[in-house]
Amino acid sequence: MDEITRQYRDALRLLFILARAGDVPAGKATVPDAVRVVASEKKLQKMDFWVRNPDHFAYALLQAHNDDASAGYLAIAQSIADSEEPELRRDAMLKFLYGAYEPLDTALAPLFTYGLARMVRDRETRTRAYFLLSKGLERADQMAAEMSEGKWYSDRATLVGDFCKGKSGDELARWQYRHPSYSGAKHGETIKSIAREVRQLLASAEAVDE
Repeated sequence: MDEITRQYRDALRLLFILARAGDVPAGKATVPDAVRVVASEKKLQKMDFWVRNPDHFAYALLQAHNDDASAGYLAIAQSIADSEEPELRRDAMLKFLYGAYEPLDTALAPLFTYGLARMVRDRETRTRAYFLLSKGLERADQMAAEMSEGKWYSDRATLVGDFCKGKSGDELARWQYRHPSYSGAKHGETIKSIAREVRQLLASAEAVDE
């Protein structure tokens, strides 16, 4: 994949994460035209990992099902495992000191340049908040309606956003560290696929439910 294609795909994915998994800004918005916000880079990185790694997202859903069987997560996890998403949609990430990480500046640059999104850094805490502007939401809605790729990202970011709602970046990190292949990956090492294991776990869970 060439650099331009890669940047376009990354920007598209992050646009939909902001549009479908971001929160509605509360109170007086820091950015007047903002319609969605992800309050920290850590939370954005953790949601990005799950969009890029459907097998790890399915594992988190299975864990959530084990905690609360009434939440409806098992069916979603099963639908992911029954598809080819864990192979076709996988976009591996490297493990660094605090989990999966990839610099966001290059991927977000087109969104900032075209007035679709904006990043604001808190001077005291140095925390970065990512805002989707109204023009960005309009573009995401248009792409979801007109492009199959946009529809997939829209649907998956919505599922990830629903799962992550109300959870901080630190909480999401703890969810991702539940799996040994994630927690055990060394600094700078690619986080491995767990698709085969997840399918086996889901088959066992389905057999128990029957």
